[in-house]
Amino acid sequence: MRRKLLRSGLALAAGASLMPRAQATTVDTEPLMLTMTPDGLFVTTAAVFALPRSLEDVLSRGIALYFETVATVVRPRWYWFNEDIARARREVRLSYQPLLQRYRVSVGGLQQNYDSLDEALGVVQRTRHLRVAEASQLVAGQSYQLDARFRLDLSQLPRPFQLNVSSQSDWKIEATFQPQPFVWTP
Repeated sequence: MRRKLLRSGLALAAGASLMPRAQATTVDTEPLMLTMTPDGLFVTTAAVFALPRSLEDVLSRGIALYFETVATVVRPRWYWFNEDIARARREVRLSYQPLLQRYRVSVGGLQQNYDSLDEALGVVQRTRHLRVAEASQLVAGQSYQLDARFRLDLSQLPRPFQLNVSSQSDWKIEATFQPQPFVWTP
């Protein structure tokens, strides 16, 4: 009897180790591209990832996904903590319309429909010409650093999905871009 229990326990442990586990989604980032104009500092970012199958299922059921890009201009200080000069946030809403069988990407008040998920994700993954700081906030010749991050905002999911997020590690889509030092010269 004891041997049977031991064998069944080992078989169960071996079976559990063979079950597929959800892994965190890998996000590849491209270097930040800065544009300095007399109007201010603009940034272009790209965070490339594949949407996990579980999130595709959530999307196909009519639940919208919200992605955000946050960029911050920081002035490094050797004698104290770094000073945040300006911050910009871009939120993108990705949804699926089952009746039309189309994906919709919304940025602010602008909306665009796409026939495939790949086309829609291409827009979600790229942030173009985001104004981070106005020229009046920056001092000519001063050294600054641009920090940026991209993530799936899980707090905007419906409550039942938020309760289950801790067990879904593949839902954690986030990336931090390499900090970009620059000297303000418009």
